[in-house]
Amino acid sequence: MPSPSAARRRRSSLVGGLLVAGLALTGCSSTGPGSEVSPTPNVAPTAVALPGGTVGKAAGWALEVLNADASPDAATLERRFARSFLDQVPAAQLVPVLEQLRADQEWVPVSVDAVDPGEQQAALTIVGASGQFFTMQIGVDADSRIETLFFGPGDDPHREPAESWDELGERLDAVDARSSLLVAQVLDDGTCRPVGEAPGGSDADEVLPLGSIFKLYVLGAVSQAVEAGTLTWDDALTVTDDVRSLPAGQLQDAPTGTVVTVREAAGLMISISDNTATDLLVQAVGRDAVERAQAALGHADPSLNTPFLTTRDAFAIAWGTPSQASAWGAASTAERRAMLDALPGGPLDVDPAGVTTPVWQDDVDWFATSSDLCAAHVWLHERGEQDPVVREVLSVNPGIEVDAEAWPYVAFKGGSAPGVLAGSWLAEDAEGGSYVVTVQLAATDPAVTANPTVLVDTAESAFALLGGVAGSGSK
Repeated sequence: MPSPSAARRRRSSLVGGLLVAGLALTGCSSTGPGSEVSPTPNVAPTAVALPGGTVGKAAGWALEVLNADASPDAATLERRFARSFLDQVPAAQLVPVLEQLRADQEWVPVSVDAVDPGEQQAALTIVGASGQFFTMQIGVDADSRIETLFFGPGDDPHREPAESWDELGERLDAVDARSSLLVAQVLDDGTCRPVGEAPGGSDADEVLPLGSIFKLYVLGAVSQAVEAGTLTWDDALTVTDDVRSLPAGQLQDAPTGTVVTVREAAGLMISISDNTATDLLVQAVGRDAVERAQAALGHADPSLNTPFLTTRDAFAIAWGTPSQASAWGAASTAERRAMLDALPGGPLDVDPAGVTTPVWQDDVDWFATSSDLCAAHVWLHERGEQDPVVREVLSVNPGIEVDAEAWPYVAFKGGSAPGVLAGSWLAEDAEGGSYVVTVQLAATDPAVTANPTVLVDTAESAFALLGGVAGSGSK
């Protein structure tokens, strides 16, 4: 019998959103000149001691920065960070990023998750004054300089799954946001039936923003093109300044002329929500093909997303200078197409640090109901039975931890933007039955949706509760 940890599917990332601005700061290993490392500074009390050695001192310094009244200057950062890091993020650019992180939240460390045997890498769970949890990963090189620094969403390590459907519904209702939850069984005819006592279904037909879950429709359009023979998974796509977007992802940092296959781009689009990979795929199949794919995938009202925005379009319309969000919200379909046609090519002139204001109220997002998303998952699941690439791409990152014996296959796509947090899963049980869990949250206060813990908690609780009704296959 496998151990409990082996029986659980480890999530690799729930950050599947449109925006992860200013959170990931990484460098590669280097052997540049060293610097003196001061003793561990005075930081807020911890529930678990910081690691020892140079990585502990570096972690203590980073936590002090987050709790300080002002960020360090560029000269200090030059001494603290490895050259490999500064080659990617110069000290002058790092100063405002740290200032944004410091200003966003009062940070208090609560526990250390792990330290590698060499004491050069550590992962810490930290919690802010608002109760939101974050992960800080930090690494130092042989000369004690910081070569890796990553801040991302974290989970409350003390949170227990809901013990009943009523409790699950109450937890979601406590969030100050418009919300929708659908927990459904996929029947043999491909329809989605809300499960028994589950709270899902009551709001399953409310139209809400998706964030990056819209990428399911892009994957659908790509799959249709592959089936039609107008595209293959091995076709080459080239990164240019005209298609380069902003994070999430990694291709936004790739040099102009970088080539990836359609399959590689699809994998990046779904597993890490790579925005540039997504826009490459939209460019390959055509905007109109994605608009048509919505109906094929069961969207009840594709006009909500017509014209279909690329991620680059969304950044430019919502947070360009000046923002065109209000004009977009008031415009007709034809006027919106004209706005998109007028957007300039070349490097995207949008400051990631300014991507903070919710704009979904002005229709600058992608929209669907939970029922629409269930239908999309079912369509892709059926397509995956004929095309293993689709099936594989959707399951690389399950987004949550579930019992792998009870749920041997999990497909996932998440989405986030200022004021938007959403996630959608299709999982197969051990008997071959399929279930869909979809959660959507939309708020005018971006702080309400800044922490994905509520998404993780809701989905993991739903699949744990489904364990009591699953196992009999679709009916």
